[in-house]
This record gives sequence, C-alpha cells and structure tokens, in this order.
Amino acid sequence: MEKIVVGVDGSEHSAVALRWAAREAELHGAELVAVLVWDLFNQRHADGSRRFDPEYDATKADAALLASLEAALGAEAAQKVTRRPVCDVPAPGLLEAAQEADLLVVGARGLGGFKGLLLGSVSQQCLHHAPGPIAIVRTTAAGEATGRTDGEPERIVVGVDGSEPSRAALRWALREGAKRDAVVQAVHVWEVPVIYGPVGIGFPYDTGPIEDASRKLLDDVVDKAVAETGETGVTVERTLLSGGVATTVLEVADGADLLVVGRRGLGGFQRLLLGSVSEHVARHAPCPVVVIPTEAA
Repeated sequence: MEKIVVGVDGSEHSAVALRWAAREAELHGAELVAVLVWDLFNQRHADGSRRFDPEYDATKADAALLASLEAALGAEAAQKVTRRPVCDVPAPGLLEAAQEADLLVVGARGLGGFKGLLLGSVSQQCLHHAPGPIAIVRTTAAGEATGRTDGEPERIVVGVDGSEPSRAALRWALREGAKRDAVVQAVHVWEVPVIYGPVGIGFPYDTGPIEDASRKLLDDVVDKAVAETGETGVTVERTLLSGGVATTVLEVADGADLLVVGRRGLGGFQRLLLGSVSEHVARHAPCPVVVIPTEAA
C-alpha cells in the first residue's frame, strides 16, 4: 500500500477517520493524502466556521484543511500529511482524488444530512463508486475506532462466500493482518434452503451435506488465499455458521477491530454496484469496515 486518501470536512466523524487513516499509513509506510472538497456553497474556514466568502479560494481551503489536520493529529503529525484542497462536489471530488490510491477512507457521516442516518450521502456514494478499496470508519461511543488497549491481539473479520470479491477481501485481510499482527477470522455463513409445501406440512431433511460442502469451500478458499499471498505467519480462524448472512457476519464482528467484505457476493443482480450483504454490513458494522472490489476489475 503506497497511497491512502482520506476525506476531511471538519466533522467529528472525519477526524476519527483521519486518525484511523494516519495509523494505517504508518503501518504500511504509505503516503497519506487528506482531501478537503469545497465549492461556492461549501466553504470551510480555518477558524472552524462555515460561512460564505465571495473571495474563498484554494488557499483558504488549504488553511482550513491544515487546521483540521492539526486539531485531529497535532501540529507535528499534520506536517507529514499531503494536503489537497479540491474544488468540486464532495463525492465526485473524493472519488477523483482516489483514482490512484490504494485505499479511500471516509467517515460514516459528515457535516451535512440528517443525524439519524447510518451513512451520510457522501459516504454512501463513495461506497458504491470507489475505484478501489474503501474504508468506512464509524465513530464509537468512546469517540475512536482503533487501537486495542486490553493487550489482546487485534481481530480482523472477513466474510467469505466463494465469490471473487470475497476472495479478494480475504487476500486483503491477510495482508492487513500481517501488518497489524492480528488474527484473521474468516467467516462463511450457509443458509438452510427453504422448501415450500402445503400449510402445516413439514419437510425434514438432512443439512449435513450442506454444512460439509460449506466447510470444504471455506477451507479451500482460505488455503488458496494463504498460498497466493504468502502470509503463512498470520493466524487464521475459520468460522462456519448458519443463518442470515449479513446478520451473522455482523454478530461475529462485534468487538472486532476491522471487518472486511467484498463489494459483491454471489447473489443479487449483476447490474448492482454493491451487493445487498455488503450494503447492509457497511451500514451497520460495529467497527471500521473495508469493502474490496474484485481485483481483476
């Protein structure tokens, strides 16, 4: 990972995302690029205010960006971050800046919109259209999203369903696990097939073969990913469960440090930019979530 782009708008959520991105950049030795997108009606000032200034320009936007960096990271660390004020609409501006990035990082919510939303409109648009991996960082009750203080190794949960996006997610999680010295928990969820019949008539059947096939799929995917990445030193836990896919993955991710999923799974319509499971997980994840597109794409 050589370049990480993070969206900054002066909000609490973007400050948490910025600190998360700074730690990620330090782990990977990557360049961190902070992007503040502004236009005539979206002006952020160095004093923290949002007011209209007919003479507002890139210089004033850069001063506001620097102030946000210093407030979130401290003056010394802020100087190590590449600043990029961009005159554009927020989502397109961030997506354009992330074209050559290895990871785009955004807060779950920004300054605009309704407080009750789980994802802000900018985060939502970036999630669907990011050209590469995107991290959605949600502010926790403690105000931060990273760093274990209990002495336990970090835990990275990754959803695996056998699709190429999920395989790409597992490869990404293994590389990330090596950088963080974290345990990678590969989760595969199988669902009991629904058999329809007359009301009141049950159809008992043996789910053993389904579970056996699911376990084989999980083992094959994990073994292949470890071989492809060469990350043989990473501890991988293999978790096989039955139930609703999105709900089960979210339950496993409770208390995790990071959740990784592929942008699309095996279900849904081909035209969708984001699978229903990926969308649900990104909205409700209890920790930072990274969504990975198919590498070949």
